[in-house]
Amino acid sequence: MNWRTTLLPLALIIAGCSTPPNQIVPFRDGVLRAMTYTQASDYCNAKGQDPKWLGKAPAESGVLFQCQ
Repeated sequence: MNWRTTLLPLALIIAGCSTPPNQIVPFRDGVLRAMTYTQASDYCNAKGQDPKWLGKAPAESGVLFQCQ
């Protein structure tokens, strides 16, 4: 068996599982991105702040917000 046929699928699996899809991501200038409004709200509430909604993220890949 060729080592490439063994390692390539393993590398793809590891790369695909490395970042959870429901992560809060810093976007730009203090703006954060979350996959859902609920997740963003929970994130800000855990910090004792309120979310300020800034709209949808580019390509509708979630929502943009800031904690205030």
